[in-house]
Amino acid sequence: MQVAEFTGIERIQLIEKDIPKPGPGEILIKVKAAGVCGTDAHIIKGESSSTPPVVLGHEYAGKVVELGEGVTNAHHGDGISVDPNMFCHTCYYCHLGKSHLCQHLTALGVNIDGGFAEYALVPATQAHLLPPNMSLEAGAFIEPVACCLRGIEQAMIQPGDEVAILGGGPIGLILLQLATIAGGRVTISEPVQSKWVMAKELGALQTVAPGDLAPDTFDVVIEAAGVKAAVEQSITIARRGGSIVWFGVSPQGLKAAIEPHEVFRKELRISGSFINPHTHARAIKLVGSGAVKVEPLISHRFPLKAIKEALEIHSSGAASKVIIIPE
Repeated sequence: MQVAEFTGIERIQLIEKDIPKPGPGEILIKVKAAGVCGTDAHIIKGESSSTPPVVLGHEYAGKVVELGEGVTNAHHGDGISVDPNMFCHTCYYCHLGKSHLCQHLTALGVNIDGGFAEYALVPATQAHLLPPNMSLEAGAFIEPVACCLRGIEQAMIQPGDEVAILGGGPIGLILLQLATIAGGRVTISEPVQSKWVMAKELGALQTVAPGDLAPDTFDVVIEAAGVKAAVEQSITIARRGGSIVWFGVSPQGLKAAIEPHEVFRKELRISGSFINPHTHARAIKLVGSGAVKVEPLISHRFPLKAIKEALEIHSSGAASKVIIIPE
């Protein structure tokens, strides 16, 4: 099989490997779709941690082709969405019920071979069955939708809240739909005006350029771009008593200028949002029911052999969601 293997900063290459055999408790899937994520780009640039050599790709779905001994939660031909995040279940945070903060967290497509491949081994514990009516491309969105669900939990949106989402990429557009379901009145801030049309179609009340956001306007602000200017702006545009979620994945080492007195004066609640604690199954329901629309977010599809081009398009800022179709 062909895989896209990451071997070090700015080094990802297409190589051939033997198709693996599933061991006890493992499932072999034929990967049908894998999303390119900002985290993949950060890893390749050395801005986020990984364990090379490793096959990247942590947003993926496929069909079951072989089952290891003892697997009972899947059958040959089933559509599978992969939850990539694996916990130790023994550390302080796991025992506290906060397993997503696990001290020994590992992830498929980050530390263990993932979905930028024709076939992938998946622990049965990480495999979620997809409904028969869901496409495998939609299945590749379940992981980011699950992460966005965590962000919405952290935001604590109340019906009628004025919500600003800073960033109109695929993550911002998923958050838009979830915030609307929660009862928020959502403004999307996005510098690329060609992305405004999709935001309006998916429920945004208004779309604006970042410079047009007024101070002290929003009950909830979700930063979904992972850039310094948006992080800093989130403090300015939040109302007194407002809630801010820094959702976007910023590069490690990025520094932002924050005036603590503003946080104090406005009594702001600021939180991060990390991965997908126990939200994967809910994400499948939301996508499967059509409550969250994901396939319109796809702007580019590439075969596995064009992985470098796919990553370049993703990093250009011109794309929405880039999907790898291995076959």
